[in-house]
Amino acid sequence: MLNDNYSVITQNISSAKNIAIFTHILPDGDAIGSSCALACLLQNMGKNAKVYLQSPIPDEYKYFFIDDIVAYEVPKNLDLVIITDCADVDRLGNFSRFVKNAEKSIAIDHHKTFVPFAKHNFVSETSSSASEFLCDIFNNQSLSLDKRIAEFLYLGILRDTGGFMHDCTSSHTLRVVADLLDYNIDAENINRHFMMRTTYKTTMLLKVVLNNLSFYNFGKIAISNISKAELDSYNALVEDTGGIIGHILSIDTVEIAVLITEASPNVHKVSIRSKYNLDASDVAKDFGGGGHKKASGCQMYGQIQKITNALVKAIQRRQ
Repeated sequence: MLNDNYSVITQNISSAKNIAIFTHILPDGDAIGSSCALACLLQNMGKNAKVYLQSPIPDEYKYFFIDDIVAYEVPKNLDLVIITDCADVDRLGNFSRFVKNAEKSIAIDHHKTFVPFAKHNFVSETSSSASEFLCDIFNNQSLSLDKRIAEFLYLGILRDTGGFMHDCTSSHTLRVVADLLDYNIDAENINRHFMMRTTYKTTMLLKVVLNNLSFYNFGKIAISNISKAELDSYNALVEDTGGIIGHILSIDTVEIAVLITEASPNVHKVSIRSKYNLDASDVAKDFGGGGHKKASGCQMYGQIQKITNALVKAIQRRQ
């Protein structure tokens, strides 16, 4: 059952000492921003709280120097589990077992595809991001922020709104951001680092993506892929593909872009981005995924050509 009684969150926090915070696998900016903001706030409250990840944090997020709030081995003596920016328990990967076994758990999310899986579930589909939703919860419960927390929340909102360009950016979103700016956050450098910067590996992978690019429906659909061998040739990880799909979507004729990345043999991460009215999350749901109207994803298995054909058919049905 979904909940809008935010006091349940603070009541559970107040009675807990050891708290684990989880987010979805292959975390993006909102996942990192919302979970780390919550960890900082809980530590400020005297709680033993950390964000637990299943893989090393992507290099770009080391900008925030977060070693004190991120860990990789989950302790056994947990009083409370909180999950941010995760629409389905399966998106927690191996950590889903900690949620299923937890006596007390809270999920905080904003996806329209959210499927309740915690003891207490909070979702706001009108929020641009989990980070924006957390801002509202913190404000509702009179929880005190500081500059570091505000910067994490700003990061989450910045990334999930595409630099405030996506239509999930509302007047309320901008009012929340205005409040965060009052904490004297370093917005200019955060914008530059996360929206105007790329790495050598990502640039080399962009060459691969452009070389593998195919168009369908008179250029309205663009699909490309990166094989595991191509990743390995640049000593790159799936995380290094961040931002590449935006280059495909920026092509003038393209209305929907898809990037298929082979994480391991025949296991592919699929990123879907939509420019106009087609709902990317509807396409992703066909293959067990989900996300936002303009940005969604899923995981698919098998040969790349069969995956490409299936995705093209799923998109064409909706155009």
